[in-house]
Amino acid sequence: MKRLLTLASLLLLAITGFADEKAALDSFKKDVAALKTWTDEMDKKVAENPLAGFTAINEMSTKMKAVKTEELPADLKEPWVGLIGAVDKMVALVAVFPKDAGEIEKFVTKKMAEDPKFMDDFGNKMQGIENDTKPILEKLKAASDKYHIEGLDKIGPK
Repeated sequence: MKRLLTLASLLLLAITGFADEKAALDSFKKDVAALKTWTDEMDKKVAENPLAGFTAINEMSTKMKAVKTEELPADLKEPWVGLIGAVDKMVALVAVFPKDAGEIEKFVTKKMAEDPKFMDDFGNKMQGIENDTKPILEKLKAASDKYHIEGLDKIGPK
């Protein structure tokens, strides 16, 4: 009888865990869809004014951190958290730029006068972050395929 109760308890835990994971995945998919919609809108703004990307990165980081990951499978949660870390590195990198996109051009002109390699250095650092992020994006792509999450490949550094 004790063994039967133990097996029943284990089965109940497994079912509950599966239900929690499924609910977490459903929630994650909704959050990613909303984030992709926001990213699509930001892409349009950046196409009109490329400097808008400097100010959008902070908002992207905030939105990504708001996505609930508690019950996600490890093969999805790990690369998602890694992607947030990469975006946060970008946030730190762009922190030197003014928050107002209209002021960025003046700022860059001034910085380039002080240090002609300023934008080259910035670009190299950004490229380094993007290169470091490639393995994370590959893991995220695999998890996206496994769990049928649309739009996940459109979020984060390309």
